Formats: sequence, structure tokens, C-alpha cells
Amino acid sequence: MRARNDLDWLPPSFKAIRWTVAGTLWTGMAGLLGGALMFAKPGLFIYGKGIAVLFAGGYYAGDKAARAVLRSRLSRLAHGRLDLSRLKREADGELVHVRGRVKARQAITGLLDGRQAVYRRVVFAMGAERWVHEAGEDFHLVDETGERVLIEVGDARLIAVDGKRGRVEGELARQVFELTLEPQSRNRTDGIRISRKDKGAISCGEVLVQEGDEVEVVGYKNRSVDLTVESRLERDIPMRATLRAGKDLPLLISPVR
Repeated sequence: MRARNDLDWLPPSFKAIRWTVAGTLWTGMAGLLGGALMFAKPGLFIYGKGIAVLFAGGYYAGDKAARAVLRSRLSRLAHGRLDLSRLKREADGELVHVRGRVKARQAITGLLDGRQAVYRRVVFAMGAERWVHEAGEDFHLVDETGERVLIEVGDARLIAVDGKRGRVEGELARQVFELTLEPQSRNRTDGIRISRKDKGAISCGEVLVQEGDEVEVVGYKNRSVDLTVESRLERDIPMRATLRAGKDLPLLISPVR
């Protein structure tokens, strides 16, 4: 998705932070741009570029501030944090906040260095456009007692500081470009020619959630069938407490620093 749509799901209070910061930056940069125009007569291209930088900078600053505040207030979204051992007693559909370490079931591969992970957030720029792409595999969250819950990453969002972007080229540039396409159109771009101008402008950063990482998760409690559940009667259906996205919020994953 385009970066400007990355936080469209934010609750109203966090959207207010986003637009307040963006608006403040827009006002300041507009003043600087207006002052520059009083002393020079730039062409239309320069003026247009200034406006593009103004809006891009506002979006980026507003989103960065909103994500930082959201990381510090995750527990407030769900009225406090639960121990994993208590999660099974919570009503299905309840929004909860938990913390534990990642236990992988399956893995995906990082784009930039090939490390294995359960979740990946890629932020990249092609020319003046910024994009965000997130992907992952369901994983277990485990506490120090061995209690575990299943985390379903469909419609999840990673709340973390974005990775530092660096230039990408060749085959990696093609793979990054494919992330802008619909899933059914990917892997059909073997013959694509990325212009020299665009190729030099593609930069990419990545954040991975890996086996053993400590994370906080906010999601809606549910249950799913899990044949690895041991403490049950023989006639019982083996069920595991599960966290997933809901209609009001995506599943939120935040690495513990």
C-alpha cells in the first residue's frame, strides 16, 4: 500500500495526533517556501517539487509521531495487559493486550538479508512515492511458564520504528517493485525494465519479527482447534486461545525494545 494510507485504521485519538503533527510541519514548511518565493522566481518544476516535499514530509512526521505514541499506549487500547495464563478465561471477542516471546510455526524470508522471520515490514521509496508492505506467518506467543497462545497475522500491523532505508538494485529492485503490485500479478515481471532513473531512486528498509523476540500484541480473543493442546479430556475438542484482527482494529504487534 502507499505509505500515506498506512495508518488509516488508527483510532480517532491517534489520528488527531497524526494530523496535528503533520499540520504543524505543513504550516512551517509552507512559510519557508513562501519566503523563498518572495526572493526568487523559480520555475513551475521547482515550485511543484517544493509542494511534493511539503506534503510528503508532513505525512511522514505525522505518522512517525502517531506510531511512537501508539507503541507507548498499547495497553490503554485493551484496558491493561493480561497474563497468557488468564487469556483462556476471557470472553471471545474481547480486545486484549498480551506479552511474550515468539515461537515460530512457519517462517518467511527477509528481503534484504535473507534472515528467517514470522513477520516482515518493508518500507520503500520509488522516486517521490513511499510504500509499505507487511507479510507474515501465524506464530505462537509463549510466556516464561510455557503458556502459549496462537497469533493469527491476517490483517496485522507492525508497530515499530521503520528500518533505515538503503539503495537496492538488480534482482532485489525487481522484488521490491513487485510489492507495489496485486498478489496475482507478482512473479510475472521477469522481463520488466526499471528505468535507470527509477532504479537509482529505489531505497528500502525492513523490520523483522523473529523466533525468540519479545513482543506485545493487541488483538481480539478467540479460540481455534489445536491438536498440540495436551491438558484436556479425551472427548474434548482441543482448543487454543487465539488472538486475531477484528472489525474495529487490526491485530497490532509491537517489538519490546
